[in-house]
Amino acid sequence: MKRALRTALIAVGILSGGLVTLAVGAVAALPVIADHIPLELSRVVMSDGRRQVEMQGMVHVAKPDFYSGIARHIAQRRQEGWLVFYEEVRPDDASSPAGIADVLRRLGADWNPDSRQHPYEMMANLLGDGLVLQDNRALIGPPGPDARNVDVTLSELLAALPPGNPDDADGETVDLAQLRDEYGKLPGWVQRRVQAAIRIMLATTASGAMVREALPPALTTLREEKVVKAIRAEPDRNILILYGQVHIGHIRSMLKDGGAQWRTVSSKAIRAF
Repeated sequence: MKRALRTALIAVGILSGGLVTLAVGAVAALPVIADHIPLELSRVVMSDGRRQVEMQGMVHVAKPDFYSGIARHIAQRRQEGWLVFYEEVRPDDASSPAGIADVLRRLGADWNPDSRQHPYEMMANLLGDGLVLQDNRALIGPPGPDARNVDVTLSELLAALPPGNPDDADGETVDLAQLRDEYGKLPGWVQRRVQAAIRIMLATTASGAMVREALPPALTTLREEKVVKAIRAEPDRNILILYGQVHIGHIRSMLKDGGAQWRTVSSKAIRAF
């Protein structure tokens, strides 16, 4: 996973050089293929017979109209009296740029704490043009009684993440600034195909078990357990949950396995980009 972006760059670069004649046609068609395999996020409504829990899969960068649609949906649910639970690693004593850089390093990415760009912002161009960062304040407004951050703190995340072994042969990290710069030097037509290749990869794996298996439990199970606990603590409230797409399936499973008569009321897909 941590080499996926670099691998896409290398693969498309090799193929675009004409070394594999038959494959060049497939590479040229990547943007068309990507348009037919969009990144779609789940909106799932479940009920235990007394109240509803709606889970909206999220992604950290997307088209502005995706986020504006989510903002309207949140406003409607709040007007109807729903609680809103959302994902965002909470600041605490470790919440410095160096702490964020440490998290990324343990996940296989180098990011300079002095950088003026958010890591996701650095990588946004590799996914597509005109994408913007998710901004929870703009989507939801400030936290309050009906809008709650349900996530770990940065200190909790750092404590739960594997420290990383410098002697590990697979311990190589990817420099995000270097990757961004390498991408920026590519011809425009190659950039479009790199974007398409990565989008196809995301669209086909974002909700799958393969992604969960590649991520440490600190990023998945630890946070999902907090969501389920928060849901159970509000047995009489309808709740809208905004969490990364990769988490939605496991949250659903934990609710169903928890003893209550949870069932899926509706499910739809919303295109992020």
